[in-house]
Amino acid sequence: MDPVKLVEKIKRDAPTLTMGGQKYYIVETDRKLLESELLTYAKEIASLVEPTATQPPNLEGLVAATINGKPMRWELPAVLTWAIDEDSFRSDPNALAIAKTICTKATANWNAAAKEMGINNVVAFKKKKLNPLFKFVFDPFSDPNLYAVAFFPNDPANKRVVNIGPTTFVEPNDFDPVGVIRHELGHVLGFRHEHIRVPAQQGMTPAQKSRMEKWVTGGIGGEALTDYDSQSVMHYPLNGRGTLDFKLTDKDKAGFKKLYTLPAAEVKQFPV
Repeated sequence: MDPVKLVEKIKRDAPTLTMGGQKYYIVETDRKLLESELLTYAKEIASLVEPTATQPPNLEGLVAATINGKPMRWELPAVLTWAIDEDSFRSDPNALAIAKTICTKATANWNAAAKEMGINNVVAFKKKKLNPLFKFVFDPFSDPNLYAVAFFPNDPANKRVVNIGPTTFVEPNDFDPVGVIRHELGHVLGFRHEHIRVPAQQGMTPAQKSRMEKWVTGGIGGEALTDYDSQSVMHYPLNGRGTLDFKLTDKDKAGFKKLYTLPAAEVKQFPV
């Protein structure tokens, strides 16, 4: 896969959004990249799709995003404050009401998992009206098939937004809207997509494999935290695997605990 050609393809075909006066290209359905970041992303995609002897993409399990070989997470204790940008929903009061419900439920689900795993004293989501770490923002997206777009702990402050598109609020919906937000919050916590693992790709057609850039995460590495989990909250419904409700599984919870209990020297932490 030629990185330059992949950049051209992304610029030609990828959905876009404008935020803070800057244009972002949406890759993997729920990640946003500036044009200046696309070539780095494409080079990483090429190295994953066409692995070298020193970089085989065969990690199996819930996967933490890594930088220089170290999993990324928030500095502990991590109180991840959030708010809803109500002004962004001004054109659709009904969507705002739904957003208040689904964002509250999804953050509560991750908090319940933290409590269950005994790590609620080191990582938790908390609603905060003024100066939160991140906001949920309504965005009309250029592609109606997009549901939501998130960020990772290493992203700068101007990227710390979970954009939610109008498709999330359609009723009835193919996906559980609370599950969509649960999935995006997994990225916020530092988790990559589960479906990039080799077991998830077994049985794919050549055409599906040729579209790897749509779901392989580039620009960062990864470290397996658990065995492969086809039902993970971080797994898209692909090739007979994944679910439509994006619920947290026992393996998700175990991986969550592992990431947030690793010694500080073994991870790359980012300030809240």
